Amino acid sequence: LGTAFNEERAHAIRRFCTGFMEQMEVSAVIKVYQPEKGRYKVFLEGEHMGALIGRRGETLEAIQQLTSYAVNRTGGRVRVQLDAEGYRNKREQSLQHLARKVASKVTRYHRSVTLEPMNAYERHVIHAALQDMSGVTTYSIGTEPNRRVVVAFDRGEKR
Repeated sequence: LGTAFNEERAHAIRRFCTGFMEQMEVSAVIKVYQPEKGRYKVFLEGEHMGALIGRRGETLEAIQQLTSYAVNRTGGRVRVQLDAEGYRNKREQSLQHLARKVASKVTRYHRSVTLEPMNAYERHVIHAALQDMSGVTTYSIGTEPNRRVVVAFDRGEKR
């Protein structure tokens, strides 16, 4: 399954995204990288990327899901992560900032804070940002698509 399989997957990703962009009437340069085996990062570059990103990245997430389904139809699953205009990195930074801000409120007032619904990746960013912070603990509640992170006061010391 070596290199030919990987090239075929990258080509399939590029082909699907190109067709999708044409249907949305958005002009984008599509760059596909394989940072590790079984994982592909797709960067979309161009003007008017806001339409592809959508509110809080929801459209980008949906396009990523569709790309993943299209590419994984034929045996051997691979992970696909889609990004436009560096949105994911900016979103990650703002989520980390939010996590720290909320954690300081939780430790100050000894009250839990429940965040807005987030997708699995965004919840992971919050959990990871606060995992080593003393005085708070995090957990998720609810069911998709309304699953949320709770940042709670923790009297015990982190192990």
